Amino acid sequence: MSDDIISNETRLTRIQALVVDILNDLLRAPIDQTDAVVQEAISRIGDYCVRDRAYVFVNRGEVSDNTHEWCAEGIDPMIEHLQSLPMEMLGPSLEPLHHGEQFNVPDVAQLEPGSPSRELLESQAIRSILLVPMMSEGKMYGFVGFDGVRNTHGFLAGEVYLLQSVADVICSVLLRREKELAVRAAQAELAGERAFLSSILATTAMGIIVFDEEGVIQFANDAAVTVMGVSLEQMIGKSHDDDGWRYTREDGTPYVKGDTPFDHTIATGQPWPAERFALHCPDGLRYCSVHAAPVVGGETSTARVVYAVLDVTDQVHADRQRQEALEEANRANAAKSNFLAKMSHEMRTPLNGVLGVAEVLERLVSDADQRRMVKVMHDSGALLLSIINDLLDMSKIEADLLEIETVPFIPTDLAQRIESVHTLKASEKKISFGVTLTGDGQGARLGDPHRILQILHNVISNAVKFTETGSVGVDIDCTSPRGITLRIHDTGIGMTEAQMAQVFEEFSQADSSIARRFGGTGLGMPIVRRLVEMMQGMIELKSTIGKGTEVHIFLPVPRTDMPEIRYAAPDPAVVTGSSDLQGLRVLAADDNRTNRMILGAMMGQLGIAAVLVPDGTEALRAYEREDFDLVILDISMPDLDGVSVLRQIRAREAERATAPGARPPATLLPIVAFTANAMSHQVEGYLQAGFDDCMTKPLQLDRLRSVLGSLIAERGRRRPSPRGGVIPLRATSG
Repeated sequence: MSDDIISNETRLTRIQALVVDILNDLLRAPIDQTDAVVQEAISRIGDYCVRDRAYVFVNRGEVSDNTHEWCAEGIDPMIEHLQSLPMEMLGPSLEPLHHGEQFNVPDVAQLEPGSPSRELLESQAIRSILLVPMMSEGKMYGFVGFDGVRNTHGFLAGEVYLLQSVADVICSVLLRREKELAVRAAQAELAGERAFLSSILATTAMGIIVFDEEGVIQFANDAAVTVMGVSLEQMIGKSHDDDGWRYTREDGTPYVKGDTPFDHTIATGQPWPAERFALHCPDGLRYCSVHAAPVVGGETSTARVVYAVLDVTDQVHADRQRQEALEEANRANAAKSNFLAKMSHEMRTPLNGVLGVAEVLERLVSDADQRRMVKVMHDSGALLLSIINDLLDMSKIEADLLEIETVPFIPTDLAQRIESVHTLKASEKKISFGVTLTGDGQGARLGDPHRILQILHNVISNAVKFTETGSVGVDIDCTSPRGITLRIHDTGIGMTEAQMAQVFEEFSQADSSIARRFGGTGLGMPIVRRLVEMMQGMIELKSTIGKGTEVHIFLPVPRTDMPEIRYAAPDPAVVTGSSDLQGLRVLAADDNRTNRMILGAMMGQLGIAAVLVPDGTEALRAYEREDFDLVILDISMPDLDGVSVLRQIRAREAERATAPGARPPATLLPIVAFTANAMSHQVEGYLQAGFDDCMTKPLQLDRLRSVLGSLIAERGRRRPSPRGGVIPLRATSG
């Protein structure tokens, strides 16, 4: 604008023409040229209006940035110093701008002296200023400013109006660029994500198949093509249940319509768990795992279900091989268990003869040398029986057939039993033996007392066996409510570190000299370790060669308020005497002549009149001929086994009870199983079959007395017995 004096109308006409031209340039400029066209706009206006500086500020939250600046010749630019300018530094000018009004000071010197606006402007050497707001959605987006530094300048009201139009268009252009750049950034990000996903889908080992709502394949990656064994062209556009697909379930059964993973996902809108397909491909049978899931937010896409597929052919083959190996191992384990059970049965029968004869002879001979030889025979048979029991226990543990009970018991009862069993053996070796109990030994605990006794027996037996002088002690600590701690210590031969490392290994002993000197199978401590582990307990071994060994065992058997199971002492009349068995009439059937001889001899010593028969058929005939107070049946007899005889006797008892005029006994006839099948599940099976008790071979006289005495005490006698001892029904040679 010239310094010549012109009319206001002319000024407005000229600036109006300039503004129209600038607005036209601003609105037509491409987005990429926004900065240049805004810079050109403020330069032309600043120069035309003879201003010293023109600029644009854009707000960013609580700060404002000087984005564009034009300076007249000789005026220093300030743009570098006006970035991230706090809004409060704009002072009083900020308030009208926020309301969409201009801040116009033609002459700063006309402001009231000392006012904040005057002090702020004079501190920047500004003599006149016009700030025009840029508004967006009712908020100040920024402003366009014009400063006079060397002179004061005034604007006509019409000029301010036109400059507001320029500020509005600049605001619009800057906002348009922001939005466009945001769209471009989003598109670039989306393109990057698509490229990233495409690279993942192209390189991933997992096959991806996408279906539309009708189940038609819309997309498949390279891995899916490889898994399915067809080309991409053969897959795209094909339905998931097309007859051309040759796939079934893993076991070979076909999919019926509506039962595929796609069908379930469409019906439920939920992911479907992975299923295995058997793919019948031209190059052979292969398997894949298919997991189906719905496509979330698929309103803008035709995709509805996605399959994630993996080739699991090798895994299926490996699983089947592993299953076959497991089944083979189970068969081998079962064969071993059956073999051990059979061997146990076969060995218990002759052992019954050895130990039975030894018990009978022990009560018949009085000569010291003869009694010593009988004792050797008895001890040898008992050792062999112990070895058989250890083998059976280890076999059951390895086959996972051994069960741990959880019943209430009293620790004091266990301590008394341990002391009574091992004191005699220790005294025979002239070593001291003692059991101490601390804490609440009378409080009931919850656990398996039989297996705890087995643990203690095995460890104490080892301690006594390997201790030649000194002592063996057992400490039972019941102070903890969570469990009990067992400490077994001895002054025996001790072990080296290497020997301790082998003590829990099956069939292993410290060295061959130990085995030759002390004997044993090397199964006692491995059984202890397995039992402790099955009870979730802990075992620790400490030993010093030549000084002794300590075994620490913690068993988590918590206290309980349940009624305890006490090991009641047998009736002295039953254990020590046989007066209440005198004249008892017992039918006993066993196909082994030795077993019949032992049974007859033992029952004869108890004053029992025994009728001995060699098989089940003869037992039934004897049962029909006369009355008995009790029946003993061998389980394994060739013509009619013990269980069959039991059932027939019970059936005949029922017939007699319902016969007209019958006066049946008040109780059923006691029938006892007699067997070499001594495994716990076998004994339990005989009791469930209906036997009143079970005696296992080899039979001990005390066991026979106890079983018969308790049953007769419970059910009473049937009839008086004629005088005499053993009454064979007929002579047999078998």
